[in-house]
Amino acid sequence: MPKNISRRKFVARSIRLAIFSQLIPLERLEAAAQTARLPAVERRTLRAAIDVIVPAEGRMPAASAVGAVGYLDRMAAADSGLRELLMDGLRAMEVHSRQTAGAPFTALGAEQQYDVLAHFEQADSTKGFFIALRDAVYEAYYTQPRIWKLLGYNFRSSRRRTARLEPLDEKWVARVREMAPLYREVR
Repeated sequence: MPKNISRRKFVARSIRLAIFSQLIPLERLEAAAQTARLPAVERRTLRAAIDVIVPAEGRMPAASAVGAVGYLDRMAAADSGLRELLMDGLRAMEVHSRQTAGAPFTALGAEQQYDVLAHFEQADSTKGFFIALRDAVYEAYYTQPRIWKLLGYNFRSSRRRTARLEPLDEKWVARVREMAPLYREVR
């Protein structure tokens, strides 16, 4: 993509896009997006599991409150391997919670839900399900600008190609400079 595009070219390309986009059969695209979504039962189980992994606490919202369910649903739609892993894992969670607690995962209390997830973390019976779920939930949660603000993280941005760094405060590295070397000199 060209870095410097004239206003005339931009307008011309935008007009072409507006004309040709009406020729795309949106019904098929929307139908494909709907079929790629996780089924309703699995989505409810996923929402409950996500909120066990990152629950609401104090001023910090739960993971589902910042769109983590939709994020994982879109990831699963784009990656059939992840979709299969999530579906198998969520169904296994339902079976395990019904066998151990006699109720669906979504009907369990927070402590029981935690126990079910802890079982899957330790047993790894679904070959990487819990690790994939946990990592995707963290990614969905901690990439949200809303969460950055609540954590006090300021994403440095600038009109320049790179953001200007703050000057180094020497007191931050003073202790490290006083330490003995952590390496051995080789001649």
